[in-house]
Amino acid sequence: MDRSPMTEPLHIVLVGGGHAMLPSLAHAQDWTDAGIKVTLIDPQRWLYYSGMVPEHLGGVYAVDDIRVDLRRLAHRAGATHVTARATALDPEARVVTTDEGETIPYDVLAIDVGGVNPALPDAAVGTKPIYRIRALSPHLKQVLDAPTETLGLTIVGGGAAGVEVALNITGRFAGAGRTADLSLTVVEQSGRILPGFPEGMRAYAARLLRERGATIRTATTVGQVRGADGDRTQVDMRTGTGEHDTVHPDAVLWSTGAVAPPLLRESGLSTDERGFLHTTRRLRTPTHPRIFAAGDCGTIPELNLDKVGVHAVKQGPDLRTNLDTTLRRLAEDGSAPVASALTAFRPYPVAPLVLSTGARRAIWTAGPLWMARSWFLRLKHWVDRRWIQRYAPEQWGAAGWRSLVAAEAASDPDGNE
Repeated sequence: MDRSPMTEPLHIVLVGGGHAMLPSLAHAQDWTDAGIKVTLIDPQRWLYYSGMVPEHLGGVYAVDDIRVDLRRLAHRAGATHVTARATALDPEARVVTTDEGETIPYDVLAIDVGGVNPALPDAAVGTKPIYRIRALSPHLKQVLDAPTETLGLTIVGGGAAGVEVALNITGRFAGAGRTADLSLTVVEQSGRILPGFPEGMRAYAARLLRERGATIRTATTVGQVRGADGDRTQVDMRTGTGEHDTVHPDAVLWSTGAVAPPLLRESGLSTDERGFLHTTRRLRTPTHPRIFAAGDCGTIPELNLDKVGVHAVKQGPDLRTNLDTTLRRLAEDGSAPVASALTAFRPYPVAPLVLSTGARRAIWTAGPLWMARSWFLRLKHWVDRRWIQRYAPEQWGAAGWRSLVAAEAASDPDGNE
Protein backbone atom coordinates (compact mmCIF):
# COMPACT_ATOMS: atom_id res chain seq x y z
CA MET A 1 0.00 0.00 0.00
CA ASP A 2 1.49 3.33 -1.06
CA ARG A 3 0.75 6.41 0.99
CA SER A 4 2.30 9.82 1.38
CA PRO A 5 4.33 10.58 4.50
CA MET A 6 2.27 11.76 7.51
CA THR A 7 3.34 13.38 10.74
CA GLU A 8 1.40 10.74 12.67
CA PRO A 9 1.14 7.31 11.02
CA LEU A 10 -2.22 5.61 10.90
CA HIS A 11 -2.73 3.10 13.70
CA ILE A 12 -4.87 -0.02 13.33
CA VAL A 13 -5.60 -1.95 16.52
CA LEU A 14 -6.67 -5.60 16.38
CA VAL A 15 -8.43 -6.63 19.60
CA GLY A 16 -8.41 -10.41 19.89
CA GLY A 17 -6.54 -12.90 17.76
CA GLY A 18 -9.52 -15.07 16.89
CA HIS A 19 -10.17 -17.20 13.83
CA ALA A 20 -11.59 -14.32 11.79
CA MET A 21 -8.62 -12.08 12.65
CA LEU A 22 -5.87 -14.36 11.35
CA PRO A 23 -6.04 -13.27 7.67
CA SER A 24 -5.66 -9.65 8.79
CA LEU A 25 -2.74 -10.48 11.05
CA ALA A 26 -1.06 -12.48 8.29
CA HIS A 27 -1.58 -9.50 5.94
CA ALA A 28 -0.28 -6.94 8.44
CA GLN A 29 3.20 -6.71 6.96
CA ASP A 30 1.72 -4.94 3.93
CA TRP A 31 0.41 -2.29 6.33
CA THR A 32 3.58 -1.93 8.36
CA ASP A 33 5.64 -1.73 5.15
CA ALA A 34 3.43 1.22 4.18
CA GLY A 35 4.21 2.99 7.45
CA ILE A 36 1.03 2.03 9.26
CA LYS A 37 1.31 1.06 12.91
CA VAL A 38 -0.33 -2.27 13.78
CA THR A 39 -1.08 -3.43 17.32
CA LEU A 40 -2.59 -6.76 18.39
CA ILE A 41 -4.15 -6.85 21.88
CA ASP A 42 -4.61 -10.37 23.17
CA PRO A 43 -3.66 -11.85 26.57
CA GLN A 44 -2.83 -15.21 24.99
CA ARG A 45 0.17 -16.11 22.89
CA TRP A 46 -1.64 -18.98 21.19
CA LEU A 47 -4.87 -19.32 19.26
CA TYR A 48 -6.24 -22.85 19.62
CA TYR A 49 -8.14 -23.85 16.50
CA SER A 50 -11.63 -24.83 17.61
CA GLY A 51 -12.09 -27.36 14.79
CA MET A 52 -9.19 -29.47 16.09
CA VAL A 53 -9.57 -29.13 19.87
CA PRO A 54 -12.02 -32.07 20.32
CA GLU A 55 -9.60 -34.39 18.52
CA HIS A 56 -6.75 -33.04 20.64
CA LEU A 57 -8.70 -34.21 23.68
CA GLY A 58 -9.24 -37.47 21.81
CA GLY A 59 -5.48 -37.95 21.44
CA VAL A 60 -5.40 -37.50 17.64
CA TYR A 61 -3.49 -34.21 17.77
CA ALA A 62 -0.65 -33.00 19.97
CA VAL A 63 -1.00 -29.52 21.40
CA ASP A 64 1.45 -28.04 18.88
CA ASP A 65 -0.72 -29.38 16.06
CA ILE A 66 -3.76 -27.31 16.97
CA ARG A 67 -2.43 -23.87 17.83
CA VAL A 68 -1.22 -20.76 16.03
CA ASP A 69 1.53 -18.57 17.50
CA LEU A 70 -0.04 -15.10 17.53
CA ARG A 71 3.11 -13.50 18.90
CA ARG A 72 5.21 -14.90 16.08
CA LEU A 73 2.70 -13.81 13.44
CA ALA A 74 2.62 -10.29 14.87
CA HIS A 75 6.39 -9.96 15.14
CA ARG A 76 6.94 -11.27 11.62
CA ALA A 77 4.59 -8.58 10.33
CA GLY A 78 6.31 -5.83 12.27
CA ALA A 79 3.27 -5.47 14.52
CA THR A 80 3.23 -5.00 18.29
CA HIS A 81 1.66 -7.71 20.44
CA VAL A 82 0.27 -6.28 23.67
CA THR A 83 -0.11 -9.26 25.98
CA ALA A 84 -3.06 -7.95 27.96
CA ARG A 85 -6.83 -8.09 27.94
CA ALA A 86 -8.81 -5.24 26.46
CA THR A 87 -11.25 -4.21 29.18
CA ALA A 88 -12.76 -0.94 27.95
CA LEU A 89 -13.50 0.75 24.64
CA ASP A 90 -14.29 4.42 24.09
CA PRO A 91 -15.58 4.67 20.51
CA GLU A 92 -15.82 8.47 20.61
CA ALA A 93 -12.26 9.07 21.84
CA ARG A 94 -11.02 6.07 19.78
CA VAL A 95 -9.17 4.54 22.71
CA VAL A 96 -8.89 0.96 24.01
CA THR A 97 -7.92 0.35 27.65
CA THR A 98 -6.28 -2.87 28.86
CA ASP A 99 -6.35 -4.62 32.20
CA GLU A 100 -2.80 -3.34 32.73
CA GLY A 101 -4.13 0.22 32.67
CA GLU A 102 -2.60 1.04 29.29
CA THR A 103 -4.64 3.25 26.95
CA ILE A 104 -4.12 2.59 23.25
CA PRO A 105 -5.48 5.05 20.67
CA TYR A 106 -6.54 3.86 17.24
CA ASP A 107 -7.56 5.13 13.84
CA VAL A 108 -9.15 1.81 12.81
CA LEU A 109 -10.30 -0.89 15.20
CA ALA A 110 -11.07 -4.56 14.48
CA ILE A 111 -12.53 -6.80 17.19
CA ASP A 112 -12.54 -10.59 17.31
CA VAL A 113 -12.76 -11.54 20.98
CA GLY A 114 -15.38 -14.30 20.67
CA GLY A 115 -17.69 -14.97 23.57
CA VAL A 116 -17.62 -16.35 27.09
CA ASN A 117 -19.62 -19.10 28.75
CA PRO A 118 -22.57 -17.71 30.72
CA ALA A 119 -22.52 -18.27 34.47
CA LEU A 120 -19.30 -20.29 34.35
CA PRO A 121 -18.72 -21.79 37.82
CA ASP A 122 -15.26 -21.48 39.33
CA ALA A 123 -15.10 -25.25 39.71
CA ALA A 124 -15.81 -25.95 36.02
CA VAL A 125 -13.69 -25.83 32.85
CA GLY A 126 -15.12 -23.49 30.22
CA THR A 127 -15.24 -23.97 26.47
CA LYS A 128 -15.17 -20.24 25.61
CA PRO A 129 -12.69 -18.79 25.01
CA ILE A 130 -11.54 -22.05 23.45
CA TYR A 131 -8.10 -22.14 25.12
CA ARG A 132 -9.77 -22.92 28.45
CA ILE A 133 -10.81 -26.38 27.34
CA ARG A 134 -7.20 -27.55 27.38
CA ALA A 135 -7.45 -27.68 31.17
CA LEU A 136 -9.05 -31.09 30.66
CA SER A 137 -5.89 -32.51 29.09
CA PRO A 138 -4.00 -33.13 32.37
CA HIS A 139 -6.97 -35.08 33.77
CA LEU A 140 -7.08 -37.32 30.70
CA LYS A 141 -3.33 -37.89 30.56
CA GLN A 142 -3.05 -38.65 34.27
CA VAL A 143 -5.68 -41.38 34.06
CA LEU A 144 -4.56 -42.90 30.77
CA ASP A 145 -0.93 -43.03 31.95
CA ALA A 146 -1.90 -44.95 35.09
CA PRO A 147 -3.63 -48.34 34.60
CA THR A 148 -5.38 -48.18 37.97
CA GLU A 149 -6.74 -44.63 37.70
CA THR A 150 -10.33 -43.73 36.77
CA LEU A 151 -11.96 -40.50 35.59
CA GLY A 152 -15.37 -39.04 36.26
CA LEU A 153 -16.31 -36.28 33.82
CA THR A 154 -19.56 -34.34 33.56
CA ILE A 155 -20.20 -32.27 30.42
CA VAL A 156 -22.86 -29.63 30.96
CA GLY A 157 -24.38 -28.84 27.57
CA GLY A 158 -25.36 -31.38 24.93
CA GLY A 159 -24.98 -29.18 21.88
CA ALA A 160 -22.53 -29.78 19.06
CA ALA A 161 -19.47 -28.67 21.06
CA GLY A 162 -20.21 -30.76 24.15
CA VAL A 163 -21.20 -33.86 22.18
CA GLU A 164 -18.13 -33.74 19.92
CA VAL A 165 -15.86 -33.52 22.96
CA ALA A 166 -17.74 -36.40 24.59
CA LEU A 167 -17.42 -38.55 21.46
CA ASN A 168 -13.68 -37.96 21.19
CA ILE A 169 -12.92 -38.56 24.87
CA THR A 170 -14.99 -41.76 24.97
CA GLY A 171 -13.33 -42.82 21.73
CA ARG A 172 -9.89 -42.25 23.23
CA PHE A 173 -10.66 -44.40 26.27
CA ALA A 174 -12.20 -47.08 24.06
CA GLY A 175 -9.10 -47.13 21.85
CA ALA A 176 -6.93 -47.58 24.94
CA GLY A 177 -9.10 -50.43 26.20
CA ARG A 178 -10.10 -48.31 29.19
CA THR A 179 -13.82 -47.80 28.64
CA ALA A 180 -14.61 -49.07 32.13
CA ASP A 181 -12.30 -46.46 33.67
CA LEU A 182 -14.26 -43.51 32.31
CA SER A 183 -17.54 -42.35 33.82
CA LEU A 184 -18.78 -39.63 31.46
CA THR A 185 -22.14 -37.92 31.73
CA VAL A 186 -23.63 -35.44 29.27
CA VAL A 187 -26.26 -33.16 30.83
CA GLU A 188 -28.64 -31.30 28.51
CA GLN A 189 -31.52 -29.11 29.68
CA SER A 190 -33.65 -29.73 26.57
CA GLY A 191 -35.36 -33.01 25.82
CA ARG A 192 -32.58 -34.38 23.59
CA ILE A 193 -28.93 -33.87 22.88
CA LEU A 194 -27.95 -31.92 19.76
CA PRO A 195 -31.11 -29.79 19.78
CA GLY A 196 -31.80 -28.27 16.38
CA PHE A 197 -30.05 -31.06 14.47
CA PRO A 198 -31.66 -33.89 12.46
CA GLU A 199 -33.34 -36.60 14.51
CA GLY A 200 -31.30 -39.40 12.94
CA MET A 201 -28.06 -37.58 13.73
CA ARG A 202 -29.08 -37.12 17.36
CA ALA A 203 -29.93 -40.80 17.68
CA TYR A 204 -26.67 -41.85 16.01
CA ALA A 205 -24.52 -39.74 18.35
CA ALA A 206 -26.46 -40.91 21.40
CA ARG A 207 -26.01 -44.54 20.40
CA LEU A 208 -22.25 -44.12 20.00
CA LEU A 209 -21.96 -42.49 23.41
CA ARG A 210 -24.02 -45.13 25.16
CA GLU A 211 -22.13 -47.97 23.46
CA ARG A 212 -18.96 -46.49 24.99
CA GLY A 213 -20.48 -46.39 28.46
CA ALA A 214 -21.50 -42.73 28.61
CA THR A 215 -24.64 -41.55 30.40
CA ILE A 216 -26.96 -39.00 28.78
CA ARG A 217 -29.25 -36.98 31.02
CA THR A 218 -31.71 -34.81 29.13
CA ALA A 219 -34.39 -32.46 30.47
CA THR A 220 -31.98 -31.86 33.33
CA THR A 221 -30.77 -28.53 34.69
CA VAL A 222 -27.53 -28.00 36.59
CA GLY A 223 -28.08 -25.81 39.62
CA GLN A 224 -24.72 -25.51 41.30
CA VAL A 225 -21.18 -26.69 40.62
CA ARG A 226 -18.81 -26.30 43.52
CA GLY A 227 -15.64 -27.71 44.90
CA ALA A 228 -16.05 -30.55 47.37
CA ASP A 229 -13.73 -32.48 49.62
CA GLY A 230 -10.53 -33.68 47.99
CA ASP A 231 -10.11 -33.24 44.24
CA ARG A 232 -13.68 -34.02 43.26
CA THR A 233 -16.43 -31.56 42.34
CA GLN A 234 -20.06 -31.50 43.41
CA VAL A 235 -22.71 -31.01 40.72
CA ASP A 236 -26.31 -30.45 41.79
CA MET A 237 -28.95 -31.28 39.17
CA ARG A 238 -32.71 -31.13 38.84
CA THR A 239 -34.80 -33.09 36.35
CA GLY A 240 -37.88 -31.88 34.51
CA THR A 241 -40.05 -33.69 37.06
CA GLY A 242 -38.47 -31.75 39.90
CA GLU A 243 -36.27 -34.54 41.23
CA HIS A 244 -32.86 -33.57 42.59
CA ASP A 245 -29.60 -35.44 42.23
CA THR A 246 -25.94 -34.84 43.06
CA VAL A 247 -22.87 -36.30 41.37
CA HIS A 248 -19.20 -35.93 42.25
CA PRO A 249 -17.05 -36.03 39.08
CA ASP A 250 -13.33 -35.34 38.91
CA ALA A 251 -13.91 -32.59 36.35
CA VAL A 252 -16.77 -30.59 34.84
CA LEU A 253 -16.82 -29.14 31.34
CA TRP A 254 -19.17 -26.15 30.93
CA SER A 255 -20.38 -26.15 27.32
CA THR A 256 -23.45 -23.96 27.54
CA GLY A 257 -23.23 -21.54 24.63
CA ALA A 258 -21.86 -18.01 24.72
CA VAL A 259 -22.57 -14.45 25.74
CA ALA A 260 -20.48 -11.36 25.02
CA PRO A 261 -17.63 -10.33 27.31
CA PRO A 262 -18.08 -7.09 29.30
CA LEU A 263 -15.83 -5.20 26.85
CA LEU A 264 -18.60 -5.33 24.24
CA ARG A 265 -21.62 -4.94 26.49
CA GLU A 266 -20.14 -1.85 28.15
CA SER A 267 -18.77 -0.18 25.01
CA GLY A 268 -21.81 1.98 24.31
CA LEU A 269 -22.07 0.46 20.84
CA SER A 270 -25.25 -1.22 19.62
CA THR A 271 -25.49 -4.86 20.71
CA ASP A 272 -27.91 -7.77 20.58
CA GLU A 273 -29.59 -9.31 23.63
CA ARG A 274 -26.46 -11.31 24.49
CA GLY A 275 -24.17 -8.31 24.23
CA PHE A 276 -22.56 -9.07 20.85
CA LEU A 277 -21.85 -6.07 18.63
CA HIS A 278 -24.28 -5.28 15.85
CA THR A 279 -22.54 -5.05 12.49
CA THR A 280 -23.59 -4.64 8.90
CA ARG A 281 -22.80 -7.20 6.21
CA ARG A 282 -19.55 -5.25 5.73
CA LEU A 283 -18.58 -6.40 9.26
CA ARG A 284 -18.60 -2.74 10.32
CA THR A 285 -20.55 -1.23 13.19
CA PRO A 286 -23.50 0.78 11.88
CA THR A 287 -22.66 3.95 13.84
CA HIS A 288 -18.85 4.00 13.81
CA PRO A 289 -17.33 3.37 10.36
CA ARG A 290 -13.84 2.86 11.76
CA ILE A 291 -14.86 -0.04 14.02
CA PHE A 292 -15.21 -3.59 12.67
CA ALA A 293 -16.16 -6.85 14.39
CA ALA A 294 -16.08 -10.43 13.13
CA GLY A 295 -16.44 -13.96 14.39
CA ASP A 296 -18.65 -14.75 17.36
CA CYS A 297 -18.38 -11.24 18.84
CA GLY A 298 -20.33 -9.69 15.95
CA THR A 299 -23.99 -10.12 15.03
CA ILE A 300 -25.44 -9.24 11.62
CA PRO A 301 -29.14 -8.77 12.53
CA GLU A 302 -30.65 -9.71 9.17
CA LEU A 303 -28.65 -12.96 8.97
CA ASN A 304 -29.09 -14.32 12.52
CA LEU A 305 -26.13 -16.69 12.15
CA ASP A 306 -25.26 -19.35 14.71
CA LYS A 307 -22.08 -18.75 16.70
CA VAL A 308 -20.03 -21.44 14.98
CA GLY A 309 -16.48 -21.41 13.68
CA VAL A 310 -17.42 -21.95 10.04
CA HIS A 311 -18.84 -18.42 9.85
CA ALA A 312 -15.83 -16.86 11.59
CA VAL A 313 -13.41 -18.54 9.21
CA LYS A 314 -15.43 -17.41 6.19
CA GLN A 315 -15.56 -13.83 7.48
CA GLY A 316 -11.78 -13.59 7.87
CA PRO A 317 -10.84 -12.68 4.26
CA ASP A 318 -13.68 -10.14 4.04
CA LEU A 319 -12.56 -8.49 7.27
CA ARG A 320 -8.99 -8.22 5.94
CA THR A 321 -10.20 -6.72 2.65
CA ASN A 322 -12.43 -4.15 4.35
CA LEU A 323 -9.74 -3.11 6.81
CA ASP A 324 -7.35 -2.66 3.89
CA THR A 325 -9.87 -0.55 1.99
CA THR A 326 -10.53 1.59 5.07
CA LEU A 327 -6.83 2.22 5.68
CA ARG A 328 -6.29 3.14 2.05
CA ARG A 329 -9.14 5.66 2.10
CA LEU A 330 -7.98 7.19 5.37
CA ALA A 331 -4.48 7.51 3.96
CA GLU A 332 -5.83 9.26 0.87
CA ASP A 333 -8.21 11.83 2.31
CA GLY A 334 -8.76 11.12 6.01
CA SER A 335 -12.29 9.77 5.60
CA ALA A 336 -13.77 6.29 6.02
CA PRO A 337 -15.07 4.60 2.87
CA VAL A 338 -18.77 4.43 2.08
CA ALA A 339 -20.44 1.08 2.54
CA SER A 340 -20.60 0.33 -1.18
CA ALA A 341 -16.80 0.44 -1.36
CA LEU A 342 -16.54 -2.47 1.09
CA THR A 343 -17.02 -6.20 0.55
CA ALA A 344 -20.30 -7.63 1.80
CA PHE A 345 -20.06 -10.89 3.72
CA ARG A 346 -21.98 -13.72 2.08
CA PRO A 347 -22.56 -16.69 4.40
CA TYR A 348 -23.05 -20.24 3.22
CA PRO A 349 -26.69 -20.77 2.16
CA VAL A 350 -26.74 -23.64 4.64
CA ALA A 351 -23.74 -23.78 6.96
CA PRO A 352 -22.11 -27.24 6.79
CA LEU A 353 -20.81 -28.86 9.95
CA VAL A 354 -18.59 -31.93 10.32
CA LEU A 355 -18.25 -33.52 13.77
CA SER A 356 -15.56 -36.05 14.55
CA THR A 357 -16.83 -39.02 16.53
CA GLY A 358 -13.70 -40.54 18.05
CA ALA A 359 -13.93 -43.27 15.41
CA ARG A 360 -13.04 -43.29 11.71
CA ARG A 361 -16.45 -41.97 10.78
CA ALA A 362 -17.36 -38.31 11.02
CA ILE A 363 -20.85 -36.82 10.96
CA TRP A 364 -21.62 -34.32 8.21
CA THR A 365 -24.74 -32.22 8.49
CA ALA A 366 -26.27 -29.28 6.63
CA GLY A 367 -29.80 -28.18 7.45
CA PRO A 368 -32.04 -31.28 7.63
CA LEU A 369 -29.46 -33.56 6.00
CA TRP A 370 -26.84 -35.68 7.71
CA MET A 371 -24.56 -38.64 7.02
CA ALA A 372 -21.82 -40.51 8.88
CA ARG A 373 -19.02 -41.79 6.66
CA SER A 374 -15.30 -42.45 6.90
CA TRP A 375 -14.54 -40.09 4.05
CA PHE A 376 -16.18 -37.24 5.96
CA LEU A 377 -13.42 -37.62 8.53
CA ARG A 378 -10.86 -37.33 5.74
CA LEU A 379 -12.69 -34.25 4.49
CA LYS A 380 -12.68 -32.72 7.96
CA HIS A 381 -8.96 -33.37 8.40
CA TRP A 382 -8.18 -31.93 4.98
CA VAL A 383 -10.18 -28.75 5.72
CA ASP A 384 -8.81 -28.31 9.25
CA ARG A 385 -5.19 -29.05 8.42
CA ARG A 386 -5.18 -27.03 5.23
CA TRP A 387 -6.58 -24.02 7.10
CA ILE A 388 -4.10 -24.16 9.97
CA GLN A 389 -1.20 -24.84 7.60
CA ARG A 390 -1.39 -21.21 6.44
CA TYR A 391 -0.79 -19.87 9.95
CA ALA A 392 1.31 -22.56 11.63
CA PRO A 393 3.98 -23.38 9.00
CA GLU A 394 6.44 -24.52 11.68
CA GLN A 395 4.17 -27.47 12.42
CA TRP A 396 2.20 -28.00 9.21
CA GLY A 397 4.13 -26.21 6.49
CA ALA A 398 5.82 -29.33 5.09
CA ALA A 399 2.73 -31.54 5.36
CA GLY A 400 1.84 -33.19 2.07
CA TRP A 401 -1.62 -34.11 0.85
CA ARG A 402 -1.45 -37.58 2.43
CA SER A 403 -1.00 -36.00 5.86
CA LEU A 404 -3.75 -33.48 5.19
CA VAL A 405 -6.35 -36.16 4.36
CA ALA A 406 -5.28 -38.83 6.85
CA ALA A 407 -8.06 -40.41 8.89
CA GLU A 408 -6.62 -40.93 12.35
CA ALA A 409 -9.23 -41.50 15.03
CA ALA A 410 -9.19 -41.58 18.80
CA SER A 411 -10.69 -45.07 19.12
CA ASP A 412 -8.76 -46.69 16.29
CA PRO A 413 -5.00 -46.04 16.39
CA ASP A 414 -4.38 -48.82 13.89
CA GLY A 415 -6.59 -47.18 11.27
CA ASN A 416 -9.17 -49.95 10.93
CA GLU A 417 -12.77 -49.17 10.03
